[in-house]
Amino acid sequence: MTKINPPWWQSAIGYQIYPRSFQDTNHDGIGDLQGIIKRLPYLKWLGIDFIWLNPIYTSPNVDNGYDIADFQNIASEYGTLSDFKTLIAAAHKQDIRVIMDLVVNHTSNQHAWFKAAKTSRNNPYHDFYIWQPNHNHQPPNNWTNFTGDSVWTYNQATDEWYFHLFAPEQPDLNWENPSVQTEIINMITWWSEQNIDGFRLDALSHLKKVSFETPQPTGEHQFDIFANNLGIEKFLKRLHDTFQSLHLMTVGEAGGVHADTARNWTGPQGFIDMIFELEHQSRQSEVPPRADINHLLSSLTTWEEQLNSQGWLGIYLENHDQPRSLTVYGENNPVAAKSLATLLLTLRGTPFIYQGEELGMTNMPFTSPDQIDDLPTYHDFQRFKSAGIATDLALKKATSWSRDNARTPMQWTKFGFSDNAEDSKKTWLVTNPNTTKRNYQEDRENPDSILNYYRRLIHLRRDDDTLKSGDFKLITMEKTNILVFTRNSTDSQRLIVINLSDAPQTISLPEQLLNKGWQPLIATINPIPEISQSIHLQPFQSIIWYN
Repeated sequence: MTKINPPWWQSAIGYQIYPRSFQDTNHDGIGDLQGIIKRLPYLKWLGIDFIWLNPIYTSPNVDNGYDIADFQNIASEYGTLSDFKTLIAAAHKQDIRVIMDLVVNHTSNQHAWFKAAKTSRNNPYHDFYIWQPNHNHQPPNNWTNFTGDSVWTYNQATDEWYFHLFAPEQPDLNWENPSVQTEIINMITWWSEQNIDGFRLDALSHLKKVSFETPQPTGEHQFDIFANNLGIEKFLKRLHDTFQSLHLMTVGEAGGVHADTARNWTGPQGFIDMIFELEHQSRQSEVPPRADINHLLSSLTTWEEQLNSQGWLGIYLENHDQPRSLTVYGENNPVAAKSLATLLLTLRGTPFIYQGEELGMTNMPFTSPDQIDDLPTYHDFQRFKSAGIATDLALKKATSWSRDNARTPMQWTKFGFSDNAEDSKKTWLVTNPNTTKRNYQEDRENPDSILNYYRRLIHLRRDDDTLKSGDFKLITMEKTNILVFTRNSTDSQRLIVINLSDAPQTISLPEQLLNKGWQPLIATINPIPEISQSIHLQPFQSIIWYN
């Protein structure tokens, strides 16, 4: 029987780049495409197989590039289309693939389609968007979006309301219109011709809308009407057929899709190659920002078990929309960063490292509201101030879970992503002051650094077929903040113990795991205990054994 090789992305390790904050090469305080090119040798050294770029399209940046004004052009602050083609060629020369971030649910209100659409009901582009007639100068319904604002904005020229699930500057596309589908597919095909390797698909589960007469639920199910609605399959299938014909890898952000139904989205019969789940994200405290570690572990375990042989996960602990995982789950303890790395790189699925995660970058200690860039964060600050909360506390409360924490400049040197102290003062977003001590330049020379632990673990996984593709089997989660599982292939096993507790722990292993000739592969802390029925772990000690 001929052995079928798995697709490349199942054995790959991804790295998410937020271009605005990655590397500034032209001294304007904004990261650029030339900066990514400059750092490709680093990514190769680290062991990365592909990079995912956050949006670099022309955009007014109301939503940091997720409001696209031109799908087929590069934002000038990042460079040119020629720069992008140079990046693709340089990355491929290093055997690093490139996937782009793509929004197909909406555009910017500055997109040529919407500019034309809003002028007249008879304009050919009018039906590219979703409109409802104006009655008594009231919105068509009382639906509110994720920020608590109305999903409707009035357009005086046509005396209508247009629908936007996100900001008013991000009108939703009308996927019921075949012309919209055709234009999106033509655009995807064009990018394929630029030699890219795939797409991360933003807000993918929102393409199908329910009747606007549907009452909006309350409570925790308030936003269910916006995601994964019946009929979305026909849109996803057309996209899937396009991606498949062009040999493009796809990973989808699919809010509203749960572990028990994800096999309809990913897997042999699914619409996308892999899925980003959103359910492990939780909040336990606001200030300081802490999350329930048991919720993290149990959520990831549920998804692992549901998709074990029927789908594929994109595994992540942080991204451009979340605070730094080391702050949230490890209270900025460097040893905790190594345990989080062990979790990320031993689960079944494709790991995505977010820029700076491998350095142990932490949340930013904001000291002034002037340092805030994210509009929702600034609005929260103003709301807290209006409620009579003191400025310092209002700032802490507003920025604790802010997206700005993940978007501070990459810490290459003591100057952040800048070349010198003067340039570092004019970055688009403030640089975390701990860059003077925690940066790539310092950490590369330290064999015990978080960075070098990541590198060892990445190269271990790259060379280990069981860690890349073996089945996941939960052993125990009985102890608080501890996960024990195995990865299993036909002729070998890996035993993984993840301790995310800041206190010593003792765990018990089941009888069937004993006397199997286990040998240690890597650990966050030495010495490594012998395998026995009871194993004593140091705080944040995580270990991988093989047999």
